[in-house]
Amino acid sequence: MNSKSIFKNTQIDMIHGPIFRNILIFAIPIFISSIFQQFYNTMDTFIVGKFLGAHSLAAIGSVNSVFDLLNGFALGLGNGLAIVTARAFGSRDEILLKRSVAGSIVIGIISSILITLLAYLGIKPLMHAINVPTSVFNEAYSYIIWIILFLFIMFAYNLAAGLLRSIGDSVMPLVFLIFSSILNIGLDILLITQFSMGVAGAAVATVIAQGISVILCIIYILKNTKILVPSRAHYKFEASLYKELLGQGYAMAMQMTIVNSGSVILQSGINDLGNAIIAGHTAARKLFMFVNMPFSSMSQSIATFISQNTGAHLPKRIRRSMRDAYLFDVAAAAFISLLLLFVAPAMAMSLS
Repeated sequence: MNSKSIFKNTQIDMIHGPIFRNILIFAIPIFISSIFQQFYNTMDTFIVGKFLGAHSLAAIGSVNSVFDLLNGFALGLGNGLAIVTARAFGSRDEILLKRSVAGSIVIGIISSILITLLAYLGIKPLMHAINVPTSVFNEAYSYIIWIILFLFIMFAYNLAAGLLRSIGDSVMPLVFLIFSSILNIGLDILLITQFSMGVAGAAVATVIAQGISVILCIIYILKNTKILVPSRAHYKFEASLYKELLGQGYAMAMQMTIVNSGSVILQSGINDLGNAIIAGHTAARKLFMFVNMPFSSMSQSIATFISQNTGAHLPKRIRRSMRDAYLFDVAAAAFISLLLLFVAPAMAMSLS
């Protein structure tokens, strides 16, 4: 494999040079992406609250944990599948890399169809199980059903972004996400205020904006990162490869699902306490998502770093990276905990 032809598409070289600096530089765009993703999710609730009122805000809040559950599964699957691609990239095995991309696409398509079907059939029983108030049930359903029907877009974006990051490019997914965030806010206002679509307008705005982001990602990959474009021959089924892809993809997807399942269970208790408590809990959840960003960004960055260096057979760099990542997490946890003592009440108020 010609290393020059590969690295012209790569933002950060993970298998050469300073370890922690490269990990941190790679993690920064992921961190900013998380901020923008939370920003437009927050703007969704702000716009809904401003133009539709607390009742509609509570409707979104009552199924917010379900949205996070679905999004977490898609994010985990995309990142998990990309681990195999990152490993192949580190080993300079172009054929394996393209086969891993082809396998990821196949698994992503099948998974999105199955999850969409399960979610469509199970969403109303789940909403009853988590005690979505009768007063907001129809509005909540009109919001979450749009997300469910277009889950394949969520899967596609997370897979495309994960594949770009697998070869060291964490910048372009950020660029597309920023564009998507701005577009989402504009569509929110347009669909809610001009087309009178209610809370469904917020969901449709998210779907359209993320769909355009997927299209931009695909165009960029086809034009600038051809290493990620498989041919028909690369789609040939290989049991060992698919086993590894499924293992990595679903391990991370289930990890995210288990974490978010706790929130869904908690939501069932929150939804019994009235619209004001639901709105307050929604604000608290958003605050938690913000403070968790440094850790999730570092975990995604270190996963790519370790995968590439595993492929390149560089165990010393892997051990050093793990030590640096643990030290970063400890320092970040101490700083954020101290900061929250002073700013948490004001931040919760601003998000409610």
